[in-house]
Amino acid sequence: MISLELEEEARMTLEELAAHHRHEDIRRRARGLLALAKGHGTTVVSEVLGVSSQSVRNWAQWWEDRGVVGILDGHKGGRPAKLTAEMLQTGKNCACEQPMTLREIAAAIRAAHPQAPSFSLDRLAIGLKALGLSFKRTRLGLKKNATPRPSPKRAKT
Repeated sequence: MISLELEEEARMTLEELAAHHRHEDIRRRARGLLALAKGHGTTVVSEVLGVSSQSVRNWAQWWEDRGVVGILDGHKGGRPAKLTAEMLQTGKNCACEQPMTLREIAAAIRAAHPQAPSFSLDRLAIGLKALGLSFKRTRLGLKKNATPRPSPKRAKT
């Protein structure tokens, strides 16, 4: 059972966050902390809010450690990025040495980092664009003749 002691200013801040914050997860965290301060257990709070009891314990710990900033921090978990900064830097270096397509850059990254997970060309393009590279799509067209064609003459009226 977690007991949370809130001062009046902290309680008012959490009430404002619970009512008016633009992100639902922050409003949920604030409601959970207010419920803990009223003496409700983590199991009850987690069931009412639809989260795990570990999440509620994490919120309480963040509040104790960092106050409001602790619950305002964004999402901390999730899948790690497939393209690391080192891999993107390798791709940037390859692209700066000579003109390459995204497929060629991806092949160079895979050759330099054989243990890297697979990644999409779209994700590579986004990562390289964040590093300051831009891409120009080549268009296939008809080659011009060596001799210029005469332009059609207009009829005089």
